[in-house]
Amino acid sequence: METAEETFERRRKKAREVEKRLVKAFSPAIAPPGERRDIIHELIHAVLSQNTSRRNYNLAYARLMDAFPTVKVLAAAPVRAIEVAIRPGGLSRQKSSALKTILARIREDRGDYDLEFIRAMKVPEAREYLTSLPGVGPKTASVVLMFADARGVLPVDTHVLRTSTRIGLVDDRTSAVAAQQELERLVPPARRPPMHLGLVQLGREICGARGPHHEICPVNMLCDFYQQGLR
Repeated sequence: METAEETFERRRKKAREVEKRLVKAFSPAIAPPGERRDIIHELIHAVLSQNTSRRNYNLAYARLMDAFPTVKVLAAAPVRAIEVAIRPGGLSRQKSSALKTILARIREDRGDYDLEFIRAMKVPEAREYLTSLPGVGPKTASVVLMFADARGVLPVDTHVLRTSTRIGLVDDRTSAVAAQQELERLVPPARRPPMHLGLVQLGREICGARGPHHEICPVNMLCDFYQQGLR
């Protein structure tokens, strides 16, 4: 019977090998973007990205910025106008309301819409502030910190949760919040962004919710789900 320490060490070594293979398989597609947004715009983008495809949320963000070129203008806009602008991203009614509420809270807290002060915070403190905003959960907060400030965090979305569970890095039925904590224990800070991006790409291209393509998976020989199917 494997001890907790032995399980952790085995998963830590597996995580390192998985990350190396994902980087080799998917580079340069999983390279972090060279140009980063300021934190408030990354937060807006992250809210729009929830529960939709990359194409749709990027279109919604572009339309939003065309319609409301500054955050101040966006915050003053009628919620209905925001809803119309972001409609291609899906859930436009909920997201337009969320954006208005978030911006109002930031203005109430800070007197403006500038979140650049977060760069001076350590990760736990930055996460605590971001998740105090209405509708901002741990995944969204981590996405903002990773993309806007190159922090060594590992956001867990549906792709990361599905693939990391199948591979055997986290237990079945682990929540996204618990999986983020566990994966960040397994993966060193500098390797967390490429691991996140690699698992997302794996989930999008190969390891879908239905009918994963085991035969072309770059980590199939490390994957518990695949190995169980062979036995």
